[in-house]
Amino acid sequence: MNRTISHATRLVALLTCVAMLQGCISTAQFKTTVPGSTLTIRGASDKKELPRAEDLGSKATGQYEFMAAAPQGEPLYGILPLKVNGGKIVASIMFFAPALFIGGFRDPYGLYEFDPAAKALRYKFADNDDWHTYIPTTSERDRAKNYFEGLARGCKVTNVNGREVMDCPPVATPAATAAAPAATPAAATK
Repeated sequence: MNRTISHATRLVALLTCVAMLQGCISTAQFKTTVPGSTLTIRGASDKKELPRAEDLGSKATGQYEFMAAAPQGEPLYGILPLKVNGGKIVASIMFFAPALFIGGFRDPYGLYEFDPAAKALRYKFADNDDWHTYIPTTSERDRAKNYFEGLARGCKVTNVNGREVMDCPPVATPAATAAAPAATPAAATK
């Protein structure tokens, strides 16, 4: 009887270790069709040149917005496609269901290739897989573009009642700056 309990305990410990080793972070390889392009990923990295590798955490909710910019032309804005990890779902259901939302179950793919000229992103799990093409929808493009342009203007993202809101500094209007009196050099030196 003791041997059966010991065997069961080892099996549970092994399965728990496998679930933990599956990890919450995956490394993705990013490359581009246009040399000199850069990539910025919300919540992961600042603007960096491609090609490169990036460690990205699993997501239960939310997305990774990105901005890929070639040396010339308009940037490509969108959301990184993520794959559902069935192993994490099964392990979470078997051992601790809330872990599904704590650790996440949607992982980044292994390889991404940005094509800013075609306004497309190709992705695949492994080198020998076929490429899948993702063209951001208008709403995905606008969402990512608003976020990155807001950051460039000095806006901060705050969470209000479960929704993300951009809190931006006031913009000076031409009428307000024209109404302000100009300082004279003599007044500035006194």
